[in-house]
Amino acid sequence: MVDIASISAGLTSIKTALDITKELRNIDSLLKDAEVKLKLADLIEALSEAKIQVSEIRVENQELRNKLKELENQLYQTDEVFFDKGHYFLKSPKEGEAQGPYCARCYSDNGKLFPESELPSTFHDLGRYRCPKCSSVTM
Repeated sequence: MVDIASISAGLTSIKTALDITKELRNIDSLLKDAEVKLKLADLIEALSEAKIQVSEIRVENQELRNKLKELENQLYQTDEVFFDKGHYFLKSPKEGEAQGPYCARCYSDNGKLFPESELPSTFHDLGRYRCPKCSSVTM
């Protein structure tokens, strides 16, 4: 995970690149081409480091945004479900969404709602509902 130190290092690289650019501007035309080329190489290296740092920060930012969205969805879902007789149900399902029952095991383990299927009446001695995800059977 990119931390404050990495952000600081990226900013330092950018500052170094700007300082080198200022030095290049001030180099006397009488200096040898080798010194100019050396400064240009330093500038390219500093800019490359800064680009890598910024890219890492961008990737982490996107990962954090995705995680935040996932957590917001879980929080919303937690407020929208209730537990009754071994199953979860939606308080107010959206259009096309089943109210329940949803698998308690899957919801407890990973926070995901999987609608359970009702078993044929001949199997009701074993259980009434079966989860298609984890295959647990409940009454």
